[in-house]
Amino acid sequence: MDILVANFRRTLVAAVMMFGGFVLTGVAHAQQSTTGKKDGKVIVEVPIIVMVPVQVSSDLIKDKGCWVKLYDKKDYKGDSLLLVGPVNLAQMMGPFGFNWENKIRSLETGPRANVTIYDNRNFRDQDKFVDPNAKIPDMSKKMGFFDDIRSMMLSCI
Repeated sequence: MDILVANFRRTLVAAVMMFGGFVLTGVAHAQQSTTGKKDGKVIVEVPIIVMVPVQVSSDLIKDKGCWVKLYDKKDYKGDSLLLVGPVNLAQMMGPFGFNWENKIRSLETGPRANVTIYDNRNFRDQDKFVDPNAKIPDMSKKMGFFDDIRSMMLSCI
């Protein structure tokens, strides 16, 4: 299963990079033909999205020090989500609607990050703190019964 996910991600990144190259070189453009105009064309402006390779962007972010990286498997494996602070998540929803609620199994924090995790949505009920430069390879072992994270606050120091 991991091979299929890895190949899908590589294919998706390659497709996005190729499309981005077309947009930047002017190969891809949007035009709509109309009648009644002298030249017969109306140009429609399209926003250009420039994709930065993941490794480059995450290196720049990590240099600032206010981040937390969440993993869905123990020992920093599996899918990951890098959050750059300050940010408050009342619900653990990632990009494209991926639900991180109760799925965090390990995490790392940056040198300028204070993380507060809550066992219920909207920052309610019990909370725990994760210090800067923390590396927690097994949330169940470290947090005990408190490994189900439903909301989170990341603040910068």
